[in-house]
Amino acid sequence: MSRRFTSYSSPVNLEAQRKRELGHIHQGKAALGWTDEDYRFHLLQNTGKSSAADLDSAGRAAVLSHMAKLGFKPKAREFKPFGQPEKIVWLWKQIGLAGGLRDSGQAALLAFVARTTGTGVSDVKFLPTLDASKVIEALKSMLDRAKRAQKANHVQ
Repeated sequence: MSRRFTSYSSPVNLEAQRKRELGHIHQGKAALGWTDEDYRFHLLQNTGKSSAADLDSAGRAAVLSHMAKLGFKPKAREFKPFGQPEKIVWLWKQIGLAGGLRDSGQAALLAFVARTTGTGVSDVKFLPTLDASKVIEALKSMLDRAKRAQKANHVQ
């Protein structure tokens, strides 16, 4: 008996991919110096559609492939999302910068993680996803409190 792998895509991920591809198409239009008439011509020639908003993923891929043949390379995004361990460390640093910590060192962070999750780890990268989520939410609350306290101190 053979098993078949079924792929499930999140609607949120699909929409994010769609927006990213549409953004690249519009970057390409500008980079290639196309007028609106040029743009519509190339869309119609490659997909049969006159608007990128009407394209499915295959149509967007066809347009981007055509643009690549003409020399367009999409710019990489400047912002790179980071994982949970990096987010925990970043939030901890932000709380420290806002004056919300007595000790902003690594040992203090790990002690906080142990209190929050009930388990100790030698590095935040070893936290299970659920525990890391708890820590992130607690740190976000701490950061909000630290920012409010910092704002209140500046007002006085």
